[in-house]
Amino acid sequence: MNLFITLDYELFGDGSGDVFTHIVEPTNFILEVCQKAGIRTTIFFEALEYLKIKEEWECGNTMGYSKNPIKAIEQQIQKAAKAGHDIQLHIHPQWYDAKYQNGKWRLDHNHWRLGDFVGSQNYGVKELMSDCKSALEAVVQQVKPDYKCIGLRAGGYNIMPSSKVYLAMLELGIKFDSSVYPGGYESGSLSKYNYRRVPLELDYWWGDVNDIRKVSENSQGVLEIPIFALPIPPWKRVFTYAKVKSLLLGVNNAVSANSKEKLVSKSIKEKLKYMFQPEPATWDVCMYSKSLHKSYFKYIETHLPEQRSSYVLIGHPKNLQDQSLFKSFIEVAKSRKHEYLFITLSEKYAEIVD
Repeated sequence: MNLFITLDYELFGDGSGDVFTHIVEPTNFILEVCQKAGIRTTIFFEALEYLKIKEEWECGNTMGYSKNPIKAIEQQIQKAAKAGHDIQLHIHPQWYDAKYQNGKWRLDHNHWRLGDFVGSQNYGVKELMSDCKSALEAVVQQVKPDYKCIGLRAGGYNIMPSSKVYLAMLELGIKFDSSVYPGGYESGSLSKYNYRRVPLELDYWWGDVNDIRKVSENSQGVLEIPIFALPIPPWKRVFTYAKVKSLLLGVNNAVSANSKEKLVSKSIKEKLKYMFQPEPATWDVCMYSKSLHKSYFKYIETHLPEQRSSYVLIGHPKNLQDQSLFKSFIEVAKSRKHEYLFITLSEKYAEIVD
């Protein structure tokens, strides 16, 4: 079976965090572990965030950094690319028209979803994606001149409604997406998507031009390679006393914006109910315990060995508060009776279309 470790390379969704503390340093650790284990990852590079930080830095605003954050980001991505890691595109539209004011980033949460992004003066989804793709390629092509970005992950899984994104991908030469996860559902003021009818049994499918969740017979379109997810109660995902306390209070940056939104102004009883009610959770390599990883492996080995041969996992370096957790995932994967091979999403795409 194939496993794909994918990393969302970014700050927090509200613009908080430090480039070195929350991106560069934890990513260094992850890539060092992968190098020792002979594993290549797929890094989804948040290009719009990068462009905004770069813009401020080049205008003379240090944003409190004593070292150049753009140089650090570029050098790390280039080193990863040279080492064989797959670098693809990630976009959080709330960075569109972001401003750094009074010591922090101010983002426009009206632009939270890529699927329904509308900018100003005919600047839409295609233009946004084109600028971000060009920025990513400019970074990677310095060390890999033939590099082309062919993959996308929408910020916060928000590729819906997908038709404009799909058409932009076709026009820009972006071949595959990995934003959908089976069972996922959000209907808050920020995230809006419904993946409840997405089958758990599919490794991938050619998406329909009008709805990427649906299977198309057109193999010349966009390939959807979903993130694997299983229903897990939040308390099992948060698993430490400190994180449980933070989740109940709704104040920890490591808690997703969607979770925070669900917990705002809720009573302790309502928060506890939320924490014990299972909901589809993507397989996380940076935050899950060894026992939780074992439960995911057990499920796929017991229920899906005949239907599936590959699984996409996700991690956010910004959330790697305990380095032993990533190591424990590698240890569990290597210890299974089934043989698991780690490959990149680009390698999988090439295998499918070959």
